[in-house]
Amino acid sequence: MFADHTASKLILNNNDLHVWLIEPAKVSDGKLLNTLKGLLSKTEIEKVQRYRLPKAKHTALITRAFARSVLSQYADVSAQKWLFNIGPHGKPEINHPPIPLSFNLSHNDDLIICAVSLDKNIGCDIESLSRKISIKAIAQRYFSAIEFDALMALAPPLQRRRFFEYWTLKEAFVKATGMGISQGLESFNFTIGKAKTDQFNDNIRLSFSPSCTEQDNQDWHSYLVYPDQNHCIALCAKTKNINTPLPHKAPLNVQLFDGLALLNRY
Repeated sequence: MFADHTASKLILNNNDLHVWLIEPAKVSDGKLLNTLKGLLSKTEIEKVQRYRLPKAKHTALITRAFARSVLSQYADVSAQKWLFNIGPHGKPEINHPPIPLSFNLSHNDDLIICAVSLDKNIGCDIESLSRKISIKAIAQRYFSAIEFDALMALAPPLQRRRFFEYWTLKEAFVKATGMGISQGLESFNFTIGKAKTDQFNDNIRLSFSPSCTEQDNQDWHSYLVYPDQNHCIALCAKTKNINTPLPHKAPLNVQLFDGLALLNRY
């Protein structure tokens, strides 16, 4: 499942979208945790300490150290030297990156993911397919009419998976725009076609209502990735702002990388 990563630095091409995954529960060595804590800024350490539950505090520490370590795979910047800004809607961005890196983070109780690309607006989201939710009530409130009707047309056993596919795609999209839920989750809709494999689906179409700030779906690429049978990852990337434009609607090269192997290098 994971791409090979043995070089000291990874080359990131304009058409690449790299996704790093790690299970925070597998990072338990005390010496390693102290090393990872040393990568964080004073402000980040203070934020980690605010979490009251040990599991949440652990995940917050790993998430921040993980993001710093991942970014250092692409540039000659040590993990503790990265500086970040927070956008007006809460999206973290790199302050004065040496190359035009974009990244985005998401996590649930089991996994943390970090998506990385060059000169794009990217967003990612991960969900557990077994999470208990009220499918119809949430879909009726937040999905577009097209998405809701398509979801309800499915047989009940198929609705849970499709709900989380829609939900993660919508979360990834609003994170990519940098606007969060202020974008309006009903102002755009996804049409999900049949996947070519059980692990990956790029047969996804995005369209917009007149109220959406985005209007050209040719700017956007959307993907669903299934790292195992229990999780769904969505990726959205806007490619119009690439300095060296891709061929019209050319697919991105999505690759998965092993985050645990990365942190175990410390």
